[in-house]
Amino acid sequence: MAPFLGPNAKGPKIEGPKMAKIAKKLTDTEIKNTKPAEKEINLFDGDGLMLRIAPLSKGGKKNWYFRYAVPVSKKRTKMSLGTYPHLTLAKARALRDEYLSLLTSGIDPQIHNNDKANALKNATEHTLQAVARKWLDEKVKTSGISTDHAEDIWRSLERN
Repeated sequence: MAPFLGPNAKGPKIEGPKMAKIAKKLTDTEIKNTKPAEKEINLFDGDGLMLRIAPLSKGGKKNWYFRYAVPVSKKRTKMSLGTYPHLTLAKARALRDEYLSLLTSGIDPQIHNNDKANALKNATEHTLQAVARKWLDEKVKTSGISTDHAEDIWRSLERN
């Protein structure tokens, strides 16, 4: 046990565990009034939401990012959400909340977004392909074009 040296004594500084900084919530006015500078500026909203303002030399663009730890590897990463003012503060917060709920379920938001984009692409491709095939089959039946010509049309559609 260390000896008591009195209330004003200078002894070894004892630090406890460091607490996470609590970010002050951003306001739309604060974002609008923050102008690009010579260096990059980062504004934090809390729970991983960040607005990065590029330096003047790079155009001063304002980009939203979501910073998080990947569920499996626990590696810190960030993903771009969009640009301000196209993506408003309210929409950026809504996206962040959606991604936080995915993370609590153990789902990586980037992988989730990639899977959604691929599924949408596949659904669109198959739909267009099916419609084009049906149209070409009808064209062969009604207009009497040759099968060779129909195959040429199909190859042309596949290329484009």
